[in-house]
Amino acid sequence: MTLSRRNEHPRQALLIGAPHQGNISMHNDVTAMHAALQARGLGPEEILSLEGMLDRRILITFLEGVGRRMAQWRAGELFLYFGGHGFFTGETVDEARVGVQLQDAAAGANGQHVYWEEIFVALSIPTAVTFTMLIDH
Repeated sequence: MTLSRRNEHPRQALLIGAPHQGNISMHNDVTAMHAALQARGLGPEEILSLEGMLDRRILITFLEGVGRRMAQWRAGELFLYFGGHGFFTGETVDEARVGVQLQDAAAGANGQHVYWEEIFVALSIPTAVTFTMLIDH
């Protein structure tokens, strides 16, 4: 039995839009990115989207699911687009930790955030998978 090219070299695009209350531009960006990826030949099953008022649990659970899906890949490509707000902690470059700000603490939300290192751990990207990120903070 011969596997199709798609199975030999799987592709997955993750589109994440995490707006703060009242923002709509992240939805528009995710929609435009989805259309652009389809125009480049990705099928609907190769594009996963998560958007809206997210919290840590929702985001990490989504990413862990993708990680399980990729666990057996021997090759492949993962594209991650994140549209939302960023943050950092630390006073120097050596101390700096960066991440995504899921909810706006100034607007009365709890200011939930996820560090990028936590995102990478949740994804558990196999070493043979090519990983590309596009961050729009």
